[in-house]
Amino acid sequence: MNNAMQNARYHDTNTMIANDFSYHPIPYFEDRQAMTKNYSRKLDLNLYCIKRPQQTCFIRVTNPDMLAWGIEQDDMLVVEKNDSLSLGDLVVLEVAQQMEIYEFVNHNNGEFVFFPLSSKAHHIKTNNWAELPIIGTVTNTIHQIKPRKNSVKFAA
Repeated sequence: MNNAMQNARYHDTNTMIANDFSYHPIPYFEDRQAMTKNYSRKLDLNLYCIKRPQQTCFIRVTNPDMLAWGIEQDDMLVVEKNDSLSLGDLVVLEVAQQMEIYEFVNHNNGEFVFFPLSSKAHHIKTNNWAELPIIGTVTNTIHQIKPRKNSVKFAA
């Protein structure tokens, strides 16, 4: 997929979201501060997680093999299209019409090395990372704490 098509996809998706959903900042507390009724700080998760909305998308993780990176199945990744990479970045690539996550692990003698987070994918070595079908880099992970199954529940 070329850059123009990816940018159009991001723009169309973000326009749809802006037109269909409204949100309100949520009250924000620090864990070591007293909660008061007059507390007026608000947190907007869009501002906290998304720095460049036109270059950002969300990807739900379906692969259970990424626990070593702190990513669990059903987590939501915030992915931002960037013009540069840093060692250690988690990079989302479109491979065979599927999203695959790689870690950028090495740059040596002009060769870029990407290690797959999935045990089913193969590492990638290339002289020009800009030619890879990169969707973007992972900037945040949204993780739901799931209730335990078969646990006893108590009512207040």
